[in-house]
Amino acid sequence: MRGLLRRLFTKGTFASNVATLGSGTAIGQISMILAAPILSRLFSPEDFGELQFILSIALILGALSTLRYEMALPLVPNRIEAVHLLILASSLSLILTIIVTSIIPFEPMIVKYLYESIKMKYLLYFIPLILLFEAQNSIFSFWFTRTKNFKVPSIAKSFFGIGTALAQISIAVSGIISSLGLLAGYLIGLISSAAWYIYKFFKTTDNKSSHPITFKGILDQAKTHKNFPLYSSWNVLLNTIARNLPPLLLVSYFSVAEAGYYAIGIRMLNMPFNTLGMSVGQVYYQQIARYREQGIPILPLMISTSVKLTGIIILPLLIIFFFGEQLFGFVFGDAWKIAGRIAALMVPFYFMRFIAGPINSIYAVQGKQYLGTIWQAFYSLGTFASFYFTRSYGDFELTIKTYSFTGTVLFFILLLMTIYNTKVADINSNDKHRMGVIN
Repeated sequence: MRGLLRRLFTKGTFASNVATLGSGTAIGQISMILAAPILSRLFSPEDFGELQFILSIALILGALSTLRYEMALPLVPNRIEAVHLLILASSLSLILTIIVTSIIPFEPMIVKYLYESIKMKYLLYFIPLILLFEAQNSIFSFWFTRTKNFKVPSIAKSFFGIGTALAQISIAVSGIISSLGLLAGYLIGLISSAAWYIYKFFKTTDNKSSHPITFKGILDQAKTHKNFPLYSSWNVLLNTIARNLPPLLLVSYFSVAEAGYYAIGIRMLNMPFNTLGMSVGQVYYQQIARYREQGIPILPLMISTSVKLTGIIILPLLIIFFFGEQLFGFVFGDAWKIAGRIAALMVPFYFMRFIAGPINSIYAVQGKQYLGTIWQAFYSLGTFASFYFTRSYGDFELTIKTYSFTGTVLFFILLLMTIYNTKVADINSNDKHRMGVIN
C-alpha cells in the first residue's frame, strides 16, 4: 500500500498519470451519478430510450469521422508533424458533419426509418452536432496524452460530466421534460469540454514556428499513418457498432421504453469503465509506445495492469450482480428495477470488457491493427446474432442474457489474444536488442 501511494504521488509514474486522468473522469461521473436519481424521476424510460437511440447513431457515425488519425498523435515525437495530424483529423470530422447535416433534410429511406422510431423528427439534427464535438474531444484528448499533460483531459472530462448533469436538470426545471432536454443537456456537456480543450491548446502550444502548416505536410501524415484509417478506423467502427447496436435493436425488436431501461442499466455499469478503464487505456497506450521505442518488455506492465483492474472492479460488480434490482429501485425509484436486473445480467460481460479493453492497444503500437479489426468483426457479428436469433421468442431478458454471455466469451478471447501478442512482441524486441548489441 505504501508503494502504491508513493507511485500515486510521484509525478510522471504510470499510477500518477492514471490517477490524474481518472480523477477528472471520476468527478464528471460522480456528478452524473448524483443527478441520475433526479433525472430518473423527471424523465420517462421512453425519453432515455430516445436519448440512447440518437447517441447510438451519432457514435456509430462518429467512429469514422476522423478515420482515427488522432490515435497516431502519441506516436509522433515531432510537434509540427503532430499539428499536421491534428488538423487532418479535425478537417475530416468537419467534412463528415457537413455531409450528415446536408443529408437529413432530404429524408432518404434510412432517415425516414429513424423518424418512425422516435417521437420528434428534429432530434436527428442533434446527430451532426454530437459528431463534431465528440470528435474534437477525442482529438484533443490524444493531443494532451501525447504531451503527457494529463490534467487537461482530466478537467475536460469533469466539465463534460458536470455540464451534462447541470444542463439536463436545469432544462427539465425550465419545463422541457422530454428526450429533447436530455439531448440538449448532453450537447452542452460536450461543448463545455471541447471549449476547455481548445482554450488550453492555444494557451499551451507555441504557435510561432519556423515550419509552416502546409497541405503537403497534412498529406504526408495521412500517408505515413495510413494503417489507422485502413485498420484502426474499422476496428473502432466495429467496436462502436457492437456497443451501440443494442439500443437500436431493442427499439426495433421490443420498444423505446425497454431501450430506456437498458440505457440506464449500462450507464451505471459504464461508470467504472469510463472513470478508470478509459484513463488506464490512454496512459497504457502512451506508456507501451515508449516501452516499444526503448526496447523495454511490455508483458509485465500488461499483467500488472490487468491484476490491478481486476482488484478495483470486482467488488462493485459483485454488489450489482447480487443486489442490482434493489439498488436501482432504491436510487431511481421502483419503476427502474428492470434496469437493475439488466445491469446484473450484464456483470460478467462488463467484467471481461473492463479487463481486456484497456490493454489491447498493443495492436496499434505493433502496427498490427488488422488483428484487432478481425476480432471486432466477430464481436459485432456476435452482438447482432445475440439479438437477431432471440427476437422471435419475445423474451427481453433472454436476449440480454444471450448478449452478455456472447460478449463475455469474446472479450475473454481478446484477452488471450492480447497476452499472446504482447509476449511475441517482447520476444521480438529482445531479439532485435541483442542483435544490436552483438553488431
